[in-house]
Amino acid sequence: MVTPVAPEIDSALDHPDPRQAVERVKDVVQRRLTSVYPQARIVRTEFFNHTYVPDLLMTWGSGTRKFERRVYLRTTSDAALLASDVSLFQREEQPLLVPLGEVSAGPSLNRLESVADEHHTLILGPSGLGALPPHSVTRSAKALASDAIVEGGRGIMRDEQIENFLTRISSGVEAAREGLANPTRLALGEVERWTVPTVSRRMSTFMAAMWQGSGRSMTEFPGDAPVLSTLDETSLGLLLESEEIVSTGFWNRICPLIDAKTLVRTGVRDTQNLQRLMRSAARQWKGHVCMIVDETSTPTTTSETWRWIVDQGRIGLRGPGYVAYVAASRKDLEFPDEYPAPLLATVRERASRFSIPVTSIRILMTNRSIGYDSSGEDVTHDPQLDGISAALGQEEGVVEAQALTPTGVSLRCGFTSRTASPPGARSLIPYSELLSTSLRLLLELDDHDAAAIEDIISTTELPRSDHWEQHGLFTE
Repeated sequence: MVTPVAPEIDSALDHPDPRQAVERVKDVVQRRLTSVYPQARIVRTEFFNHTYVPDLLMTWGSGTRKFERRVYLRTTSDAALLASDVSLFQREEQPLLVPLGEVSAGPSLNRLESVADEHHTLILGPSGLGALPPHSVTRSAKALASDAIVEGGRGIMRDEQIENFLTRISSGVEAAREGLANPTRLALGEVERWTVPTVSRRMSTFMAAMWQGSGRSMTEFPGDAPVLSTLDETSLGLLLESEEIVSTGFWNRICPLIDAKTLVRTGVRDTQNLQRLMRSAARQWKGHVCMIVDETSTPTTTSETWRWIVDQGRIGLRGPGYVAYVAASRKDLEFPDEYPAPLLATVRERASRFSIPVTSIRILMTNRSIGYDSSGEDVTHDPQLDGISAALGQEEGVVEAQALTPTGVSLRCGFTSRTASPPGARSLIPYSELLSTSLRLLLELDDHDAAAIEDIISTTELPRSDHWEQHGLFTE
């Protein structure tokens, strides 16, 4: 759907006060760019129609990665004059030139097209601005293609070129997911033709990941596969913000291309594809420590109670009133809060309910502690514990226990800090094992939450895909 921009610009220019006319024109362009790409911060300069100084400056990015694009407004639509202006731009700045009228046809149009390509400049007139789709919460392939135009489009793009680009990329992404060569090749050609190399490589990497996820061999990929061993945070962000991909096989094949450090740099906080990714990643990625913290509110956009999130550089599983963060090192998490120690009977009941072997228990009584250890055997059902509980008047609190994960890894669980980790500062175990034991032993879970955790982080193997398996994407 095209949004008419030309009438708004004409109306703004009709203001009798030239200074007000300038501000009104900037209002129109800024408002339109914001509706299309709200993640960017757009600021105005004091200039208008200046040769070197931009009228608007767009900046965006996440974490330490920052990007910008200078926006120049032009009152002329003469192709020859615009070509002279563009020839003065630095291609590293990837300028966005917005003529306030449609570029005139004529012999100079081809030269303007050539100069714009050479100087990595996007010329976006009123019809092109109006053809860009407004931002939507659902990040469809068309939305990702629109972002690519705003961030690094080049050449002269009218409504026809915009709509063709969006359609081709949307079809190409879907085709790559299905392992279909011809539509994927056409989309890769469009990306190379209409975007600067950095954006083109990013989109190509994204489609290559889709191709890998389809189960097709990268030797058959209908384009140049980027020389990378993993997806970078930009490509991964595109993937996680795209429309939901429900195929378990897809995520099983994609997971080896991704690591936790890359995920936290994407800026993605909570999407449906993040949930899909983490169902596979929880069984493959390894961490050293889990910390469960209270959360007064658990906002969610779906009916799912337990969801994976990325929050301030940390990966966590959010439940009703809790977030369980996992990390490769204790220093990656905040200092733990202090929580009441549960009674011995409570800890024994939790361990028995979920068949968690407990090999050691440390009990606190007033200002004394009592240890009950074994040589690696489960002590949950030892009758001696009944005697200890009776002798202490059932007022004892368990401050720590050694528990075994489903594969027999020892886990030190602190009840007053709600932290758990294996012995040794560098010991790592899969997220699924770390979380399944920690959550079940450190929290009082009802049947609904217990079932939800079992579904999300089950330590059983995922079913293998019907597609044949292959080496990882971009392996040399």
